[in-house]
Amino acid sequence: MKVLTIGTWSVPHLGHAAFLRRCEAFGELVVGVNSDAFVERYRDLPAVYDEGERMALIAALGYQVVLNDGPGRELIDAVRPDVLTIGTDWARRDYLAQIDVTQDWLDERGITVAYVPARPLGISSTSLAERLR
Repeated sequence: MKVLTIGTWSVPHLGHAAFLRRCEAFGELVVGVNSDAFVERYRDLPAVYDEGERMALIAALGYQVVLNDGPGRELIDAVRPDVLTIGTDWARRDYLAQIDVTQDWLDERGITVAYVPARPLGISSTSLAERLR
């Protein structure tokens, strides 16, 4: 099974590594890294590392990495995963609308959505930023 997850990974940390390991349990994991242009368009805060550094850090963990420059639909079409994993921190937000897909669109492609605990170690980029302050 091919698995896709997409994120900014602003400050890659142990919580991200634990999340990715859980995603990997579903199959061969491909990690989408949001581009710097994506971050400028959609996020309130800039990423700490640039897209090349973030991609290198995720690749250093042993994952296949692809750059995501749009909401997500184009990347999903390109990767063609069997499973799309999403952190549970997005479970109560309209993540599918954010990535420009619908459940029907995913169903037509045979893509299963799996919610994975987002902070298995209680670490987040926000908590790290607060520590640094």
